Amino acid sequence: MRAIVLIGINFVRTQWIALAVMCVYVLGIGGIYRIHTQREEILFFLRWHAGYAIFFATMIAIPALQTERKTRRILAVLSKGIHRWQYLGGLLCGCAMIAALFCLLIGATAAWLGQQGRIPVDGLPAIMMLLFCCCVLAISLGLFFATFFHPLLATAATSAVLALPLILLECGLSVPWAFFPVGALFRTLWTSFQFRPLGNSLNTLIVSAIAQALFFWIAAALVFARRDVTISPE
Repeated sequence: MRAIVLIGINFVRTQWIALAVMCVYVLGIGGIYRIHTQREEILFFLRWHAGYAIFFATMIAIPALQTERKTRRILAVLSKGIHRWQYLGGLLCGCAMIAALFCLLIGATAAWLGQQGRIPVDGLPAIMMLLFCCCVLAISLGLFFATFFHPLLATAATSAVLALPLILLECGLSVPWAFFPVGALFRTLWTSFQFRPLGNSLNTLIVSAIAQALFFWIAAALVFARRDVTISPE
């Protein structure tokens, strides 16, 4: 576990430019939204930036594996007795730390805007926890596809899986939302979420997101264990 955390922390340190841009952007856009702190505008901020959080976390994770192979850093790490599943776990941990920071900034900004507009935000912590878990799921899914696909194909495959509920709806089929926590998150944000607590309805989605993230991490580790990492990708 210590090795996973250390790899994750080191990965976060390599992404300091992206972190700086992310922080400046969220704080800046929060200042702009402060001009008109109405419920609908804060909801709009939360809805769109939830999508940005998942997109940003996925785009950080997917190219990471290929970059590590190109720079040969992965060989240096594995030569120190680190197992491949630990290495993938470290990348997942690092990306999750970045996603946690982004979600924290979004949640804190939304809470601050709500306070400025005298709008109760009691339901915000639970929805932000679900957002973070969905980010981790998207990261794990992206890493899974990145173990055997080029980053462009991995991005397309990850997007297709995350968009599967929309495809099912377009085909007129019922969607088991408990198995699609990312889709359920946006369905909740755009239909029923009004900053009021939603009770225990989000707990199932949070557990589902965590379970699927673990599943795809294990699947990625099994695939990555059989990949040749000594050859630098083109």
